[in-house]
Amino acid sequence: MQPGVIIVSNRLPVSVKRVDGKLEFTPSIGGLATGLASYADDRRNKWIGWPGIAADDLSEREREQIADKLRLQNCYPVFLTQKQLDEYYDGYSNSILWPLFHDNPMNPDAAANHDKLWQAYRRVNQAFAEVVLALSTTGTTIWVHDYQLLTLPALLRLERPDDQIGFFLHIPFPSAGNFTKLKSAEAVVAGILGADLVGLHTEGYVNNFLDTVQQLDIGITEHRKVILSNRVVRVTDFPMGIDYDKYEKARRSWEVTRAYWRLKQKYRGQKVILTVDRLDPAKGLVERAEAYRTLLSENQGLRGKVTMIMLVVPSRVSVPEYKALKQTLEDVVNSTNKTFGTPRWQPIEYMFTALPFHEVTALYRRADIAFIAPLRDGMNLVAKEYLASQPRQHGVLILSQTAGAAQELREAIMVDPAEPDSLVQGLYKALAMPRREFKRRVRHMQKHLSSATVQVWAGNFMKSLRKDPALSPVRTWNLNPRRQRELIQDFRRAHTRLLLLDYDGVLMTFHRDFRESEPSPRLHNLLLRLSKLEHTRTVVISGRPRQDLEEWFDNEPLTLVAEHGAYSREAGRQRWYTHKSNATPGWQATIVPILERYARKAPGAFVEVKEQSVVWHYRQVSPYYAQKYLVILKRVLKPYALSLGLQAQQGNMILEVRPTGIDKGSTARHWLRSKPDFVLAIGDDYTDEDTFKAMPNSAYTVKVGRGRTTARYRLPNVDAVLRLLDKLEQKLAHTR
Repeated sequence: MQPGVIIVSNRLPVSVKRVDGKLEFTPSIGGLATGLASYADDRRNKWIGWPGIAADDLSEREREQIADKLRLQNCYPVFLTQKQLDEYYDGYSNSILWPLFHDNPMNPDAAANHDKLWQAYRRVNQAFAEVVLALSTTGTTIWVHDYQLLTLPALLRLERPDDQIGFFLHIPFPSAGNFTKLKSAEAVVAGILGADLVGLHTEGYVNNFLDTVQQLDIGITEHRKVILSNRVVRVTDFPMGIDYDKYEKARRSWEVTRAYWRLKQKYRGQKVILTVDRLDPAKGLVERAEAYRTLLSENQGLRGKVTMIMLVVPSRVSVPEYKALKQTLEDVVNSTNKTFGTPRWQPIEYMFTALPFHEVTALYRRADIAFIAPLRDGMNLVAKEYLASQPRQHGVLILSQTAGAAQELREAIMVDPAEPDSLVQGLYKALAMPRREFKRRVRHMQKHLSSATVQVWAGNFMKSLRKDPALSPVRTWNLNPRRQRELIQDFRRAHTRLLLLDYDGVLMTFHRDFRESEPSPRLHNLLLRLSKLEHTRTVVISGRPRQDLEEWFDNEPLTLVAEHGAYSREAGRQRWYTHKSNATPGWQATIVPILERYARKAPGAFVEVKEQSVVWHYRQVSPYYAQKYLVILKRVLKPYALSLGLQAQQGNMILEVRPTGIDKGSTARHWLRSKPDFVLAIGDDYTDEDTFKAMPNSAYTVKVGRGRTTARYRLPNVDAVLRLLDKLEQKLAHTR
């Protein structure tokens, strides 16, 4: 059973906006949302990101409403204020990082305010980290996306050193010479290297990243890897594809066909050149418009026979550079139309808008030539969408050699956007290309795109993240019937045996109220039979208070461990042994009021005070309040934990504060001193990992349920555990 995945991106695949005073939820149709659709639909997984609306514009009730609605789609929001969006997103991300990564000059005002914007960027990345940590437990697989979250992998690694963390950059990675000009370059690269696997679109970007690591002297670089002091980070190219079937089917749909015939009629007798881009300096919009104007200037015979459609999607229109770009582009368009246009023909049809999917697909299908020549682009999916939308291998693709897609689509007409003549010559060649030639080229590229889809991209990345032996030093096998037979045979043959069994989630299923989890008659009977087996020690290791264990198991000669190892009692004895802790005496007087204060704020939460620990329960709390106050509590508790010798750890719908130096593993080692021939340890959460790590290589360690683990075997649920234990008892009892 595969464990759940946490996907983290700046934006969620669902956007929230206010329309006529009401909140409206709109699904995204972007490549990332499409590629990760199968992960987003899986109830085991979570997608974390900003919902698209500033927190300042929302009441507390609306935030709760958004969280509840998004949770139905496995999405969880990170709420950001307008000030955070201005400084983290518009400021550092899009005015410093975006132009730097695309080899463009930084915004001068942003560069002058680098330190302020950098601190805002770090704080927002920390806010994302807090939400990820609040919504997951140790052993989670986390996939972080893109340039807005470059420091997040390292923040997660700090708290979760054993988690699987992947990072993918959707834009280019610049040359080392350019990147190291960034004042915060070293911290940014160190942030990325918190991941186990770094993915980029092309081999060139991989080499740029490795060169940067080497120049900054952060680690030792080898082929596709960075060797750090305590681990190895793999750096690999994963070219992102598109949902090929979606475009292939769409071109035959009724909506697209109807829109296509309207365009066919409108541009009858015309060769149509198409550009589709967001408004962005890196897209080379002005350069393409000027190349087309040069084409018309040099070829009077093309006038009236060729039309260029420029579909420009609005983006960051409040940023001064983007405003200026829009004005410059419109000046070139207007000048071209005024110079060469006639009452019956307009050389450039300029559309500054976002069109519905079926209309864009119809444009792809109608266009004779796609003119895709960005100055710099991470991949450029428009080129791939155009090819996928072509029936009968129609169309010619002009593609910039500086786009990531150029590494795959080698049959396109390649141009250099830094050379104006190259763009003009590309247009000449496309217009003159014989039909047989462009059909051959398109057929070849379509064949590649149909197999290198966005779904394959996502699957390859996740498979690579999970398969590395360095990430999974112990392979976990399902404890199937064959392996159970081997386990039972080893149990029967052994002279001395040790069973280490967790309680909640292993011997007893979880209840909404933990106080209702008394052992069933079936469990009582099973444990009684196990405890009577000769040369077999059965130990129940629980996070429960010792009073609960005494009350439940006083009639069974079991060895009991309470509060994760704080107390233990040998079978047949009445006295409990107290294990030493590193905590400051009287620490609960400080911690309990803090937890109780936030329990009052989160309806359904309550605090359980044990002798050696305190637990904040939130199983009955709404997702919004659980997420909100878990983040706050962890932040508030951190300095107290450091000063008082405590640890705050998250379990199954709980946050537990307990002394450092006490865990199930250190207690389990006590019974290993007798060197039993057979050891079986079964657990289900992060506290049981300490037990698994303490076990000898010969032990059978079993994880119950999902999640990454160091256990060798896995069982799906409590019922499967009880059936296994019942088989053990019966097999040994019947051989005596």
